Amino acid sequence: MTQTIQKTVLPPELVTRELKTGPVSTRKYAELTTDFNPIHMDPVFAAGTSFGQPIIHGTMGLNLLVDTIEATFGDPAPGLEIDVRFIRPVPVGTTIRAGGSLRKASTGTYDVFVETAAGERAVEGTLRVVTTSASS
Repeated sequence: MTQTIQKTVLPPELVTRELKTGPVSTRKYAELTTDFNPIHMDPVFAAGTSFGQPIIHGTMGLNLLVDTIEATFGDPAPGLEIDVRFIRPVPVGTTIRAGGSLRKASTGTYDVFVETAAGERAVEGTLRVVTTSASS
């Protein structure tokens, strides 16, 4: 059974993290994940897609959000439930930023996001800080 943290003072904002993406960081991420899809790596291939240019791996942004959460709550972080959706692709070469704001302290719920420097959301959703309990 999970119980929402009631007594812990939760920060009103998550620590913000930023990443300037580029061909080198995208290649290194591809090597880390073994995801060499040409939509991320090959400008000629990507030009022929509906995106028109290479896009970063969606999980690159998601990992920046994880870094934000760890910077806020520590590593290892407390029990967490995260529910996000990918809104739009991000072109390689874009600066992305991850963060979040406390929506409701009594439930430990944050609105979280990954967005471009222009404020276009690429990932958004919720994070809930919870604690596990052995008793009902």
